[in-house]
Amino acid sequence: MKRKGQGALEYLMTYGWALLIIVVVAAALYALGVLNPATYASSQCRGFTYFTWQSQKLTAGGGYETQIQNGNQNVEITGIKIGTMAASATPTTLTVGGVSKLNQNITSGSIIVVSTSSDVTDKTKGDTFSGYQLEITYNIDGGIQGKTDIASCTGKVE
Repeated sequence: MKRKGQGALEYLMTYGWALLIIVVVAAALYALGVLNPATYASSQCRGFTYFTWQSQKLTAGGGYETQIQNGNQNVEITGIKIGTMAASATPTTLTVGGVSKLNQNITSGSIIVVSTSSDVTDKTKGDTFSGYQLEITYNIDGGIQGKTDIASCTGKVE
């Protein structure tokens, strides 16, 4: 009888120490940011077929700004939606070289800056965001009208 109790105690102690070591290692990895997905959140917008994404910034107050590059043809951007699938905001500015260009001709290769001060997020600084859509409706100069280009954006709130 005495032997069975000692064997059970040794068994529990061995696995107890192993579990304790696993918990300590996991806590250390989390504290170092290895297990935190926010550490690996890169800023990007994927899915555009005509435009090329350059950079973006989402602020804790909900303001959003992004830079995209026009493709190889002159276009007229007729509409932009920014936000999640559930809610979107209309941009307050769309500029090329500091000049407002919504519903105006934009030359090929131009860098377009889109920004909104509308509340497109309830996240705070340091949080990650994903699934934010940038939808651009445009007409190709002398070509197809009413085309749409959509990208899904991820990044970190600044």
